[in-house]
Amino acid sequence: MKLPDPWKLKYEQPKDVVLFAASQLTGGRPHQEDYFVNFNDECFIVADGVGGMPHGAEAAKLACETAEWAYRLVRQRPFYWNAKDFFLKRIVRSTNMRLWQKRREPGFADGLATTLLVFLANDRRFWVGSVGDTSAFLFRDAAVRKLTTEDVDNHGNLTKILGVQRFGIVPQIIQESFLAGDVIVLASDGVARYVANDEMAYALKETGATTQRMTDAVAQLLKTAQKNGSTDNMTALIIKKIALPQ
Repeated sequence: MKLPDPWKLKYEQPKDVVLFAASQLTGGRPHQEDYFVNFNDECFIVADGVGGMPHGAEAAKLACETAEWAYRLVRQRPFYWNAKDFFLKRIVRSTNMRLWQKRREPGFADGLATTLLVFLANDRRFWVGSVGDTSAFLFRDAAVRKLTTEDVDNHGNLTKILGVQRFGIVPQIIQESFLAGDVIVLASDGVARYVANDEMAYALKETGATTQRMTDAVAQLLKTAQKNGSTDNMTALIIKKIALPQ
């Protein structure tokens, strides 16, 4: 029997873990047109079907499923895995093309469109790719900072979405260190536009180190958005990096 190397055990550092919680509300809408997926706690995706266009729910679901498929496929190629900005652009390009091609299928000739937010993380860093007005926030050192900029004009109308043009969609990309204790919030506009930074910080400071407390915190975000007048579909994901005891 091979015994473990005591020197290796002594100096090998335990890895941090990622906790995740999410919740949704339909608000005043008849249907939920937001969608999200999580792959292996390293890839999180949120999409919000564009209001005012048909097939919002189908667009969001198709975008999330295609983006996850692209992540799982392309991550096997070292070039993309080692260059996350190109990786995110490839994911967005593949997802946009799938939505564009969906128009050729019966019943979808009138088009479909969605926002897309993709969050990738490893042990040390995280990356965000964004198209549209679904937002990402970072809670660190007791303060909330919005990471993404919404693709909207002065009237609040979307200027960039997936599914309406075949080529030329380039995501906004953000990368930062991923530190123990960091909390990331991914939120559709039904939450992001109705929860102030101080209100978000108040909810996130109670996330603790258990999934139950994370779930309570994400529920508090939706409750706050409702209280502040949101009648849109609401989706919020909380991702927290927890340091394991030494």
